[in-house]
Amino acid sequence: MQNPLAKQRALLGLRAQAAQWLADYDAALIARGLGFTPEDVAAVEASRSTRPTSSVKAGPLTFVSMVWVGLKATLQSYPSELDPADPDLAPVAGLSFPAYATAAAAIGWATDDAALVARVTAAIGVTPADWEAAIEGWTDRLKDDVVIATMYGQLFSQVGTLPMKGSPPAA
Repeated sequence: MQNPLAKQRALLGLRAQAAQWLADYDAALIARGLGFTPEDVAAVEASRSTRPTSSVKAGPLTFVSMVWVGLKATLQSYPSELDPADPDLAPVAGLSFPAYATAAAAIGWATDDAALVARVTAAIGVTPADWEAAIEGWTDRLKDDVVIATMYGQLFSQVGTLPMKGSPPAA
C-alpha cells in the first residue's frame, strides 16, 4: 500500500496534469475554430439552474458500490502522472478525456435535453451520437479503473470556464 504522504503527492501531480490537459484541450479547440458561444454558455447556465442535481434516487446497490469504490481508492497506489499514450486514455468516439470532461460538465444532469446536448457537442466538434458512444465507453473505463476515475474527477472539477469560440488562447 502506498505511503499516505506519497499518495497525497501523487494525487497533487494528477491534479496539476489535469489542469494542463484542460488548458491544452481548450487551446486546441479554439485553434480549430470551435468553442462555446455566449448563447451556448447561457443555455448551459439555464440548464444548471433548472437541473442542479440528478432526479434519480440512489438505491441500496449504489451505496454498496460506493463503499467498494471507496475501499479500492484507499488501497490503490497512484502515479504522479498518467501516460497520455496509455490505450485506456485514448479518445472514445472522437472525445478525448478532457473533451469528455468538458462536455459532461457543460451538460450536467440534462443528458435528456436533446437541444442542449446538440449545442454542447457542436461546440466541441462532435455529434450527439458521438457523445452517447463516449458516455458508454468512458463510463466503462471509469468504473473499472480507480486511477482513471480519479483523473476524471480532477478534470471534471477543474473545467471551470468553458472555452469560448474565437477567444485568444490562454497564456
